[in-house]
Order: sequence, then C-alpha cells, then structure tokens
Amino acid sequence: MSWFTKKEKEREERFILSLDGGGIRGIVTSVILSHLSQGLKERGDMRPLYSHFDLIAGTSTGALLALGLAIDGLNVKQDEGPLCPVTHIEKTGFFSRQTVTDGFIARLGDPEAFTELYMNNASGIFSSKGNFLSQVFSTKYDTASYEKFLRNTFCDTCLKDSMVPCLVVTYDSMAGCMRILSSYNEYRDMKACDAARASSAAPVYFPPFYAADGHSLLDGGIVANNPALAAYAEAQKLYPECEVFHILSLSTARGVYRFNPKDGIPGIAGWAEPVMKMYPNAQMDFVNRILSDLGNVDYVRIEGAVSKEKIKMDDTRPESLKTLVNGGEKLWQENRDRLDSFLSVLSERKTSDSVRLRQQIPART
Repeated sequence: MSWFTKKEKEREERFILSLDGGGIRGIVTSVILSHLSQGLKERGDMRPLYSHFDLIAGTSTGALLALGLAIDGLNVKQDEGPLCPVTHIEKTGFFSRQTVTDGFIARLGDPEAFTELYMNNASGIFSSKGNFLSQVFSTKYDTASYEKFLRNTFCDTCLKDSMVPCLVVTYDSMAGCMRILSSYNEYRDMKACDAARASSAAPVYFPPFYAADGHSLLDGGIVANNPALAAYAEAQKLYPECEVFHILSLSTARGVYRFNPKDGIPGIAGWAEPVMKMYPNAQMDFVNRILSDLGNVDYVRIEGAVSKEKIKMDDTRPESLKTLVNGGEKLWQENRDRLDSFLSVLSERKTSDSVRLRQQIPART
C-alpha cells in the first residue's frame, strides 16, 4: 500500500481565436476585439488579449488582424498597461522557496487602434486603377498602394516574430490546395506584410502574390473564409494532449444569402450570380456545423447581419465605414452574454506555455 496518492493530471485546455475574411468589413471584427481587450481589463486581468490564446488564425482581412495582435514590432499604437511578469516557485532548501521571474508578457499592438487603422487607410487600400473598361483586363485596385500600407504597418517583421503561434490561410492556385503560412512551419521566415498580402489577394480585386517558390497565392477566403476549422486541425498537431479546444470565431457580419430558384431564370444567366453568393455561405455553414458537433470543441461563433444594406468588402464611403463601426457595437451587444462568459473563462486561466516571453528585466524607476 502506497502512502502517497498520485495527483490527478489537470485537464489540458487550449484557446483559439479565429478571424474571418471580409475586406473593409474587418472593422466589425476590430470593434469586437477592442471590447474583448477592455473586458479583460475591467476584470482586473491586465495581460494583453493575444496572450490568452494558444493559436490565433486569420483569413484575408482577418489575417491582418491576427498578425496585428500577435506580432512584435508593428508600427501601430502599443497596448498600454503594467508589465505582466511570469513567475514560478523554486525550491532552494528543505523549507525555503523563492519566486523566480521567467520573463515578461510583451505589450504589442493595441486592439483598440485597429479600427482607427482601417478608418484612416480604407481609401488608400482600395485605390482604384481607373475606369471600368481598364478593370476588365486588369485587377480592380492598385497593388502598390496596398503593399505600401502593409510595409508601413508590419515593417520588417516576420511570421516567426509572433509572440504566440499564429497562422494565416491562403490558397495556392498552382498546387490546387490550401496553404497555411504560420509562425511555426516552413513559412516562419516569411515577412508578415507578404503573408498578409497573400492571404488577402482576392481575385479581381488584387493580383496574386508570388511566393519565393514561384507559386501564386490567393485570398484564403477561396478555401476558408472562416479559418476556424483549419485552426482546429493545426492546434491538434501543436497540442496533441489537449482534451478541450475553446474556439472564439469572429465574423465580419456577412449576411446569410438565401435564393429560391423559382425567382430566377434557368441556365447560366440565372445561376451565375446566385452560385457565386451561395458558395461562401455554404462554406461558412459547413465549418460552423462541423465544429459545433465535435465533442472536444467549445465553439463560440459570433456572426449576423449588421445593417439592412449589404456593405461590400471594398465599400469605403464614410457612411459605410460608420455603419460598420456601429455594426460591430451591435454584434457586441447582441452577443454580450456569450462573450462575457468566454472572457470569464479566459481570465480564470492564469498561465499559458504558448506565450513567448521577453527576458529582459525592466530598469527600476
């Protein structure tokens, strides 16, 4: 008979943040992210939002936000708050112990600054190349203006500069498959601005991004506008012992498209537009259903239309931008109870081995 009882192993749980694509509608997501960040602070949890997650994933405009949250060294307003030391208790004698500081959780880009970033740069990102006729044989927008914005924002940072595991989704049209660009795989040395450009290379709007291997990378929305399922698959590889994955999936308020064939006409003329609209709708529904039915997943999906008028991904009119900001506030309020519950679980989690720490000890003042 043993005099000791083995301590029951604590259940391993991991947290994933998934951010949808949707062009300028990323404003909706940015508003919710700022509320999440503020909500943690109101609970007395001063750790930055990104540090609560074990994986952050994004597609297209969601890729910009994911990288903006996770990467160290961006040219954006920094999150403010006290330093957050990570410590452990070390035994120094039979009865004595001391607290050892392992490092500090870094303060990165302020989630509240992302909305302002969209508002100030919307017209520059979607800079038209000319009249309609010229766009028939070329992309709709000028890549140079968009790439300048990305370089100015992400500077010379690389995916490996992410302080928590981070991935963005893109589609390799030459290989005919999804391509994951992440902080931990063979693309980790890729510049963050290039990864963001690849994931948001929406056909017709922007030309493909050509990677170092010569492959053409297109907007991740082609294969996973909601990257939550792709993130779940990656998280299983990163954390094979995990028993429960908590996934917070934020949409860009894309409304559900419904179509009655009786209202249209048969043939190409009648089906061309409905098919293009049904495809992303069906893709999103598939991801939601799969993740909601998985036994080891706690899936919180925030979605819903925010206005009667559909706002296109490249609509940069001032009134449309204001509608998107208000729409983000509306989604936050409509889902307040669910998001508050998720925040409560986040703030109760005291440690995470997924966060890279800054080792330097701050100077005493």
